[in-house]
Amino acid sequence: MAQLPIRVVIDQDACISCGACIEVCENKALEFNEDMKARLIWDKCKDDFKCIETCPVGCIYRAPDAPQALRDKPGWYRLSRTLTPEEQMLFNEWRKTYGIKADPVSIG
Repeated sequence: MAQLPIRVVIDQDACISCGACIEVCENKALEFNEDMKARLIWDKCKDDFKCIETCPVGCIYRAPDAPQALRDKPGWYRLSRTLTPEEQMLFNEWRKTYGIKADPVSIG
């Protein structure tokens, strides 16, 4: 099995909609949601964490470091496509390992 991803958790309430994280992400793993708040695209993230360093208000956390309330809150991440069976296993293990209780946002 592939290495367990870490990913980031975004505090959308603290996000100031500056777009710095979106600009710096080479994998296009961040986007604005309908409220112009940053949202993670889980399957595009490659765990380089430039977004954390770039965020001027510190509202992006590595998943293991994120407050539990943020991991529970809906809306901060989505999937861009149907995951392969291996990716789905990693996704499920990621949620379990880091206590991610929020489901991904459904688009479309």
